[in-house]
Amino acid sequence: MLNIDKRISKQELENIFGVDRATIENWRKNHGLPIIEISSHSKYIRIDDLIEWENKHKERLITE
Repeated sequence: MLNIDKRISKQELENIFGVDRATIENWRKNHGLPIIEISSHSKYIRIDDLIEWENKHKERLITE
């Protein structure tokens, strides 16, 4: 049996935080958001990785 970590799509992440694609890409490029890129149209983040990243960046999660 495969043990796949629970994950959410980049689009779901945008909805959770109420931000647009550019903000998520900014967080990814400039703040180390650990997005997994399966293909150019398929990007995910493991929930455990997201929680760890959030805890490290709580004060920086202010959108522009």
